[in-house]
Amino acid sequence: MNVHFMIPDKHLRILMAAEHLIERGGIDALSMQRVAKEAKVAAGTIYLYFKDKDELMAQLHERNLRLFTDAFLAGVDANEGLKEQHRRLWLNALNYHLAHVNVQRLWVHLETLPKNAHHKQLIMELFEPVKLFFSRGVEEGCFKALPGEMLYALAFGQIHEICRFSFFRDVTFTKQDMDAALLASWDAITIHP
Repeated sequence: MNVHFMIPDKHLRILMAAEHLIERGGIDALSMQRVAKEAKVAAGTIYLYFKDKDELMAQLHERNLRLFTDAFLAGVDANEGLKEQHRRLWLNALNYHLAHVNVQRLWVHLETLPKNAHHKQLIMELFEPVKLFFSRGVEEGCFKALPGEMLYALAFGQIHEICRFSFFRDVTFTKQDMDAALLASWDAITIHP
């Protein structure tokens, strides 16, 4: 049963329908007609909210970035120590990916979209607290002197793979495995005397 039609906000319903279609068939299989059918709205209704497919995709990408960063940064306190902030960020990212299995498939497609100035600015704004976290760590001599993007990849990039193995290959990880992965993430970005 299609649950998208139960959402009263048509804008959100259209975005969620597009997400669902991309998860199932990729961006190439997406058409405004299919989105309208999936969202249970008239095809013309989509154009009240989005001027074209590119705008729909841009808003879909923005929505997913905001959902992730809201979850990723939840409960992170810049006044706490770096290790505690890292732990919170890592667990937030892990919990987000575990709770949103299909997001991984969607992100594979969304990351291939062309980036414009608005998109780049949005990423800079949303991830500013993470940039400050890494900058502080480098300045304090705790983190390796690498670009923030590389530190991010080393610290949190493996979470995507852990979840992928868990979901798509039916691998079960213990709490001890996850604790060790969290420690490995910290070790990957910190300077060891």
